[in-house]
Amino acid sequence: MNKKIGMILIGVVILVIAFTVVLKNGFKNTTKITKQTTSSEVKNNSDFLLNGFPVNKVPLYKQNKISSSKIFVNTDPKTTSTFGEKNFAYYNVVFNSDASQEEFLDYYKGIFDSQITEEYENQEMVRGNIGEYKVSVSHYGDGTGYLQVYLPDYKSETIEQYFVSFPKILKENSSVVEHEKSYGLLNQKGGETEYTKYFTVIDSGDQNKDGKDDVDEFLILKTEYEKEYKEKLKYSYEEKTGIMKWQDGEFEIILTLSKNHGRVYLMIRKPLSK
Repeated sequence: MNKKIGMILIGVVILVIAFTVVLKNGFKNTTKITKQTTSSEVKNNSDFLLNGFPVNKVPLYKQNKISSSKIFVNTDPKTTSTFGEKNFAYYNVVFNSDASQEEFLDYYKGIFDSQITEEYENQEMVRGNIGEYKVSVSHYGDGTGYLQVYLPDYKSETIEQYFVSFPKILKENSSVVEHEKSYGLLNQKGGETEYTKYFTVIDSGDQNKDGKDDVDEFLILKTEYEKEYKEKLKYSYEEKTGIMKWQDGEFEIILTLSKNHGRVYLMIRKPLSK
């Protein structure tokens, strides 16, 4: 009898030891996975800010998530920047902030070298100068901050580096003129790289003076683009909106023929490279 009891006690002790080892190892593995996930999330969030953005001079105040960061170059003679300039380049960053609207805008007022004041104060936007940059800051009370940082030279080599990899999707056409291009990183769908351009369509006008346009440039462009891209994967065209879509390898392309704007808009997206 005593022998049986001794055997039972030994078995219980072995089970307790085994159970303790399993729990300990399981806890270690869980902790390790949690730490890896947290580290990955922080890294991925910082990856959505463009390299070259002057964050040391224009910080992202109380940022907890970057939604997108882009750089734009505009040479449209009919377009002026928010500072009244033509031919300009600027960073545009959208991010979530833990600061209230008032605190957010006051912070940037405090780091401006000089503030640009308006005749009528805007409760949602402030503008000023920080070093060589002109900066526009907006917050609409919804927890999202918007920064536009204008560069001193829209032709600098620093800017051109962003566009070296711009996909050669559209062939050059004598009836359109490129007036804006952008490159950006989007914090969506696991991360995307975005390229955009818009082109102004040259209107040949009424050369024979009969009161009508001699040429329908948009019809010609539509015909050319259909011929070029209709065999592409996932091709579609919607007549009402003038939106043409297709896929080319890893690129998803949207081309919009906007007769009302007199422009052709190109947007290209692909998964963000890891």
